[in-house]
Amino acid sequence: MSIAERIKRNSRAISDAVAGTRNYFELATTNLALCRALDNAFQEHVRGRVLDAGAGRMAYRALIEPRCEKYESLDVADAPGIDHVGDLQGTRLPEDAYDTIVCTQVLQHLPEPAKAVAEIGRMLKPGGKAIISVPHLVWLHNEPHDYMRFTQHGMRFLLEKAGLTMTHAEPVGGLLCFLAYAPSTVALALLWPIRPLFCLALLANKLFIRLALVADRFLGAKGLYPTNVLVIAEKPGRL
Repeated sequence: MSIAERIKRNSRAISDAVAGTRNYFELATTNLALCRALDNAFQEHVRGRVLDAGAGRMAYRALIEPRCEKYESLDVADAPGIDHVGDLQGTRLPEDAYDTIVCTQVLQHLPEPAKAVAEIGRMLKPGGKAIISVPHLVWLHNEPHDYMRFTQHGMRFLLEKAGLTMTHAEPVGGLLCFLAYAPSTVALALLWPIRPLFCLALLANKLFIRLALVADRFLGAKGLYPTNVLVIAEKPGRL
């Protein structure tokens, strides 16, 4: 097995192991920057009946659930805790059913993301909101199901085509955030089989990513080199 393959395999194992804990967000600069941005978005926009679309490991459930009346999850894989099993590009869930739909880091793994965005629009209640994050600068992952990257302009096009109005677009993480991502990923992945060293590296990494994000903020290049894009969209009409 090549070093690249070992890094990818171990990185996935690490994410599986720490999903649902604070450590999941502290594996890399990109994780922490996105978590902070999403937490702010959840605080402001999450309400009522919520669908976590493409929930996967349900990493954000703990941040969403206290802010809504009912949390539901949808994923293509039938895993423990998943409420609805199905493809976001064409679900069997009812129309006008959800007050909020959260879709984090999913669209890049779908060959037809426009269909998924249209489904989000279909399932939202009039006046409901979608909170969507997508990658712009990120490594090749979850192959072969890694199809594309996004800009806020591309997201606006997809949302408007689906009949949604983009009310907010935010670049998340910048050039230093992206550059610091690789050392964290490589170091933690290579040390994963040696658990005492991995635990020490994880502690050191928590300080490293925070310092990198502070420097990233002062560099001020998020608009030019965003690691992720976070958008808020609303379905026209009244509840």
